[in-house]
Amino acid sequence: MRPDDHVCLCFRVSLRKLQNHLERERPTVASQLSECLGAGTGCGWCVPFLRRLHAQHAAGTLPALDESHEEYARRRTAYRTGRREGTYDRPPSDPMASDPDRSPAPPVRVPLTQLRRGQRAIVDCSNLADLPEGERCLLHAMGMHDDCQLRVCSPGAPCIVQIDDTRLGISAEVARRIMVTPLEDGDRRAP
Repeated sequence: MRPDDHVCLCFRVSLRKLQNHLERERPTVASQLSECLGAGTGCGWCVPFLRRLHAQHAAGTLPALDESHEEYARRRTAYRTGRREGTYDRPPSDPMASDPDRSPAPPVRVPLTQLRRGQRAIVDCSNLADLPEGERCLLHAMGMHDDCQLRVCSPGAPCIVQIDDTRLGISAEVARRIMVTPLEDGDRRAP
């Protein structure tokens, strides 16, 4: 990917802007890259790439992506349209993405309120559209976005979850609207 190619296609955040942000701000966790023009807070496709860039910077190397921008954009389009049609095309950081013949089944989604203490899940925020914009923005700013991974610290009211290094207290009413795909023990997304 070239420096002026967009990593976050939703908000048109280029690789160069992310590299400069990493060098200037030195974020301690990958989720802080969202402070760079909202990177990773749209459809969620670029989140694994943002994590990769953050890890490269933390290791002392120049953050870069070896995928061509055309292929990156094509796969993101398939990811977004596939999710709307009921299939589940995952970002390339997922091990299943390397096997084109293997078609994963659509994920089973349940309300956040059905998870037990310690259980992990992948978030789908599509049911939050009817929340007031301020509440949606606040959840988003605290790390709650499509395809982020969370862990339930305390079920109930409020439901306390952890996303990266942040813990959130979510009212029962909002928690019922957040749909998640539970992860089996040991099933984790690549950082």
